[in-house]
Amino acid sequence: MKRIAFVSVLMVIVALLAATFVRNPLYWKRRALSTVFAPANLPAAYYEPSQVLEGSNGPSPPRVQPQDERLDPAALQAAAAYAGAQNTTALIVGRHGHIVFEQYWGGSTFDTVIDAGAFNAALTALTVGIAIGDRKIALTTEPVANYIESFREGDRASVTLDDLLHMTSGLGPNEGVVDPWTAPTQEQLAHDIRSECLRRERTAPAGKRWMPQACDPQLLAHIIERATGQQYAAYVSEWLWKPIGAADAWLMLDHEGGTAHANCCLRARQGDWMRIAEVLVNDGRFQGEQVVPPGWVRTMLTPSKTDARFGYQVWRGEPFVPGEGASEPYAAGDTFTLKGSGRTRLWLVPSMGLSILRVGTNDGIHASWDDSVIPNLIVRGASDYVPKAPKSGAQDISNLVPNH
Repeated sequence: MKRIAFVSVLMVIVALLAATFVRNPLYWKRRALSTVFAPANLPAAYYEPSQVLEGSNGPSPPRVQPQDERLDPAALQAAAAYAGAQNTTALIVGRHGHIVFEQYWGGSTFDTVIDAGAFNAALTALTVGIAIGDRKIALTTEPVANYIESFREGDRASVTLDDLLHMTSGLGPNEGVVDPWTAPTQEQLAHDIRSECLRRERTAPAGKRWMPQACDPQLLAHIIERATGQQYAAYVSEWLWKPIGAADAWLMLDHEGGTAHANCCLRARQGDWMRIAEVLVNDGRFQGEQVVPPGWVRTMLTPSKTDARFGYQVWRGEPFVPGEGASEPYAAGDTFTLKGSGRTRLWLVPSMGLSILRVGTNDGIHASWDDSVIPNLIVRGASDYVPKAPKSGAQDISNLVPNH
């Protein structure tokens, strides 16, 4: 009798699991693959279905010798040695529109297609600037409610575009526990990510809590669609991806014919991120053409009032916080960063026209990773590098006391 009851219960559980899978097989496929594979090594099947982000496949950036751009070959090799010891697959250095150094591991090349994770969110910030220049969006201080009707009532009415750009919308959960049913997981794997984000309640005052989450850039992409009357992928393609000569890329969809993820999961040639880098270090210009309105990249570096290290979907290099990923401040004070999965990084130094892309597969288990090593080796090796002047009224104790 007990055995019959046990079998009956087991059959019910199996039936429930099967029904759950049938209702949303894509969710369970992606969840299973994300359990087996590291974020930087997800197989192509994880990203399907997807939508093409059309490019124009422009000519490859010109290559020059490091000395031609006043960079020290020995410093570049030292940076590559550090990168190679940290599960790196690519290290690419560009300056003034030229590629000056490349090293690859594990069969990677300039044209290898990667998912750089949260790099994708920076495209929403760039595209908001383009839409402002296109007079489709007026101001970042506008309320989200100007574009999304459901935000017009209740405590979400105070949320602005600036809040979404700074990740301070106050939307979403108070905790980010990873579970099949929690909001952070649903953001990544939801069958309808747009609806998931549109129904988010405000759990903190807008502008008062910094919390990185998928829904803030996702809502920005939705606003771009509302403002321009174009699908997000089409607008990004026409105004950004094609003008910089990038090749076709692929945005992951939440379901067949559904919404493109705007916070992650863009598969693109890793070399094409060097084109985005040129736009970011040259005040919106690519090969002399103004792609993003002048001054917008500087606006992207406006610090969040809640966490001054974060701008519009980019990480600012200052203020330096000891013990949080870097052993020392960046050598160039205007350095800012895109941070992706597997400690993939795009360091950008506008004052030097310098960009450094590191693609890797190591995650938090690699305690030896130091965000400052690679950029500081390369920056300090430049013959035109000028060290930062000490701030007025303050001196670095390491300059006063040896070994301190």
